[in-house]
Parts: sequence; C-alpha cells; structure tokens
Amino acid sequence: MWLHPRSRLTGLPEVTGVRKLWFSGWYDGPTTGLALFDSSEYWFVMVTADEPGRTWDYDPRVYLLHRLTGSQLARAWAEHRTAALAGLPGCLHKPACPTDVRAPAESPAGMWERWAEQEDQFASAPAVGWFRNTERL
Repeated sequence: MWLHPRSRLTGLPEVTGVRKLWFSGWYDGPTTGLALFDSSEYWFVMVTADEPGRTWDYDPRVYLLHRLTGSQLARAWAEHRTAALAGLPGCLHKPACPTDVRAPAESPAGMWERWAEQEDQFASAPAVGWFRNTERL
C-alpha cells in the first residue's frame, strides 16, 4: 500500500473540488486511485500523520495529487477495467465498469502484483497539490 508522509505536502497548494473516480488501494477507505480535478485526471495517494503521538490517519483524510502522462493514465484505466471485470471493487464513477466474475482473465493476486510496480511510478510522478477528503464511502 502506497502512502506519503506529511512532509510531502510542503510547498504544495491545497485544492478543492476533487472527485475520486476509482481506487486501487483501500484501508478503511481509499488510499490510492484516480481522481478528477479541474477537468484533468490525477493519481491520488493518501498522506499519513507522521508526528509522534498521532494516529497514522488524518480525519478527514488528506491526499496528494500526482500528474500522470497520457500513457500512464491509459495504463491505469486499462488495469482498473481489468480488475473490475474480475469482480474486484474500486469503481466510484457512474456508470460503473462491467463485471464478469465467472471467468477472470487472471488471478486477483497477479493483478495486485502488477499494480504494485505501476503504483511506484504513479506515486513518484510530479505532485501538483493536495486535498482533504470530503466524501464518505
């Protein structure tokens, strides 16, 4: 699971009007995924509270937005659709992706293994700002 320390927020603006489209990581709520902001799609990664004596999670949660290239966005959407087709959760957009849990193309473990490598690249992309979670799932 990819998470960023609070120090990653330094020098970045807080933005509003962000809408999560789908998630790939989840721990009591989305931790990573794709979001829409200002008519563009960005990768979001949850920020942890790293101060001594604090819980690891903010309330509301805080996320960092990363700018992806066109090819990274296409790859992320393809992986998301593959996961949805296999019946894995993640769609927050309407209409949701089609599912067919009868015959997944590959195992969920294989999909998550591939995601780990891609999320490393996505979470290392240039950060453009951060936002506070305003929606409850």
